[in-house]
Amino acid sequence: MLPAMRVMGSPFKLLGLLLALQSAVLCSPAGAQQAAQAAGETATRPEVIVTGKRKLQDPTEFIAADSRVLGRKFASSCAFMSGYDAKDDDLVIDYIMSFHGISNDINTIRDVAPMGDASGKNTMGDDFVEKPSGSDFGTGATQAPDAMTPSVQCSNTDRRFAAGRNSIARKDKTLNLALDAYDKGDYVEAMAQFKQNYSKLGNDFSALMLGRMYLEGKGTAVDNKQALYWLDKSVNQRFGPNDRMRFDPKHPQLMNTRAEAAMTLAKVYMVGSGMKRDPRKALEFYEVAADSGYTPATAMLGSAYLSGFAGQKDVNKGIKYLKEAGEAGYAPALFQLGKAYYEGNEVPKDLKMAGAYFTAGAKEGHPGAQLAAARMYDFGESVAPDPKRALVYYREAAIKGVPAAQNALGTYFYKGEVVGQNLETARKLFNAAAMQAQPDAMYNLAIMTRNGEGGAKDLSMAYVWFSLAKQARYPEADAALADVKPQLSQAELARADALLKPGSGTKTR
Repeated sequence: MLPAMRVMGSPFKLLGLLLALQSAVLCSPAGAQQAAQAAGETATRPEVIVTGKRKLQDPTEFIAADSRVLGRKFASSCAFMSGYDAKDDDLVIDYIMSFHGISNDINTIRDVAPMGDASGKNTMGDDFVEKPSGSDFGTGATQAPDAMTPSVQCSNTDRRFAAGRNSIARKDKTLNLALDAYDKGDYVEAMAQFKQNYSKLGNDFSALMLGRMYLEGKGTAVDNKQALYWLDKSVNQRFGPNDRMRFDPKHPQLMNTRAEAAMTLAKVYMVGSGMKRDPRKALEFYEVAADSGYTPATAMLGSAYLSGFAGQKDVNKGIKYLKEAGEAGYAPALFQLGKAYYEGNEVPKDLKMAGAYFTAGAKEGHPGAQLAAARMYDFGESVAPDPKRALVYYREAAIKGVPAAQNALGTYFYKGEVVGQNLETARKLFNAAAMQAQPDAMYNLAIMTRNGEGGAKDLSMAYVWFSLAKQARYPEADAALADVKPQLSQAELARADALLKPGSGTKTR
């Protein structure tokens, strides 16, 4: 009798086979969600709401408009918080103003005439007129009469600097040359061009690339000191609300330059790459990346405070950060929350909350959450047992290569539970999981191979899989080996030993 226990494991590819099982599965993920609503699931488990974006109360939601009307070339940002971008060209800005119905009286900075129009007329208003008695700095630091107008305006020096910088950026080709050389593998030339680009424009992306090249030894010998120097330059660039990125939960690997530099520095200090490990310093850079809008960094902060691995344990703060990341649609944070409430190590154990977070993470496609949700429905933890819904999530996790899910799905086909019995499919699923050293699957596959179920009978391979299950400390493996070994011929036993101890047989030239 095959064991019913289904445990967690690591990924394996079985996409073609499992996709073919779709017609055999009695309910799909969408169907599971509809069934959950019909069954009143929210009445038994708290509902976890995933918005996929920050809360509307977050001021950056209002500031970071895609039109950039409050962006780089406008007075409210002093026009040089970020580098030149073609979207900021005058023609595009004029179109945006017209499209959005914005008055042309808005204060813009033109490269050819930063203080006014080309005729020399000042169009910036009295706040921007040079005062005969003082420096450029502070001439615009007046309190705005309108609450929606920035209280500190850009000075004339700021305007001249921004105009000059944008003019250089418009004509500069060093960044393109650097990227071309990098793509061709000419790292020495790429490094030279990145340095020239940074010397001209202070481009944070060039600083990031230089930091990475020194860290990886591309175009130069590995130099951690120089790597930290350049990565720090990228992190410490001027930063304003418009530079906060918008996290896309469907593409969590994407990040802006500042966040990438901060995450790279955090990794360097976490693993101690060429230097002493410093988890506290890593935590600082996770905070920088989180402030830049990179939600996975927010989740890392949550894990850090929850576990205290950086020396600062704060369970409440950890849960807060994880919830913030989970609500933004970051599935690993939902999974971590589910584990926290399921295990009850740092927070009070709450299976209903655990199930809610596992289910939310499962719907966002996290394989670990899918397996965990499946198990809770399978064994009726905090809810009534629901094999159909469990099967849905097992299948989704199995498609992603989770061996414990593949083994669990195999037991459904072996027993004919929910789906029709199919021993051949069960054996293939057990084999896929066993190839990843999943103990249950190795034992299950050994039984089917010994009995000739779902495929050919092979006592040698049965002996091999029982032996591997024993190495994995599977409790019934010893008795199974004692039973099958006497049934093997000398040739079959020699074949099994050759597989278990490669190189112990006949030597090859």
